[in-house]
Amino acid sequence: MATKPYLIFSLHNIRYAIAAKEVTEIFLLPELTPVAEAPPDVVGLLNLHSVFVPVMHLDLRFGHKFDQCNLTDSVIVLESQGLQVGVVVHQVETINEIDDRYIQVDLDYGRERKINQAFIEGVINLDDEIIMLLNVDNLVRHPDALEALIDAQESQLEAKSSARGFYDRYFPAASLNTKEILSRRAANLREAIDNDEPTELISLAVVSINGDCFGLDLSMVREFTKIERVTTIPCCPNYIIGNMNLRGEILTLVDIRQPLNLEAIDNNQPLKAVVIEVGDMVAGIAVEEVFNIVDLRPEELKSVPAAINSQTACYLQGTANYQDRPLNVIDLAKILAQGALTVELAA
Repeated sequence: MATKPYLIFSLHNIRYAIAAKEVTEIFLLPELTPVAEAPPDVVGLLNLHSVFVPVMHLDLRFGHKFDQCNLTDSVIVLESQGLQVGVVVHQVETINEIDDRYIQVDLDYGRERKINQAFIEGVINLDDEIIMLLNVDNLVRHPDALEALIDAQESQLEAKSSARGFYDRYFPAASLNTKEILSRRAANLREAIDNDEPTELISLAVVSINGDCFGLDLSMVREFTKIERVTTIPCCPNYIIGNMNLRGEILTLVDIRQPLNLEAIDNNQPLKAVVIEVGDMVAGIAVEEVFNIVDLRPEELKSVPAAINSQTACYLQGTANYQDRPLNVIDLAKILAQGALTVELAA
């Protein structure tokens, strides 16, 4: 099978994919600096490690109705023919290895293609859901598509044209606390990287379990998927939810709330699974939601507070801050090997 990695993200509950090789960085939306003569889809410049990077909003690039930015928006930095450009999206989900047979390119609509359809390269059929595959070079550089959308975009922004600041134009509802958070994010991104002393970042998938935020080591995460059509396994412990068919592979779903000393909450039922691979073991960790993918500096990961229950703390690598909420980082290898989850997972 010929597989390639694709970054999956969403905008207005529509999922999109781009080739992962085109992505250089991903981070939460920071404060930006608008530029008067920039194209109408470019919402500002970002000082990224002492390099100025233009940032476009995907709504404006597509010609969609634009309301405002959100604190939970993410920026994906793409590289096209030597040019770096940031793209604002709603939520970054994961990087999936996708087989070419699930991808259909060169869509034919039976009529002349509109110019802005140059952005859509094809579709991906993943778990019976259609994901739009974007052409990065066209998204960044296609001049005709941009010209075709200018009138619609300028009319959207006409009421805001007299406002010069980023917040007035693109984030009018931002509170003082929100502005402080975005400003702090921008300051962190301005720091230049010392090539002689590279920083090893910790990449985490941020998920919800019982309404709390937990971090999962992204190096052990294979993909994210919806939980559906689960087959229960007779005579198994209650933390084994069952098996599900994941594109021909039998995946065992595990509920890790018991070793984390978390009580099951009826209205917080797991809807998604994080497929992890630890050594020879592949399993699905049941979660309520997948929020984001973040990179932390090692110094941002602090020791587990003494206030956390000792039974829970022994399965945590540390704690960090995520959008002003505590983020507990789970030791996946330890919880699967020693967390009373030592039954042989179904193959």
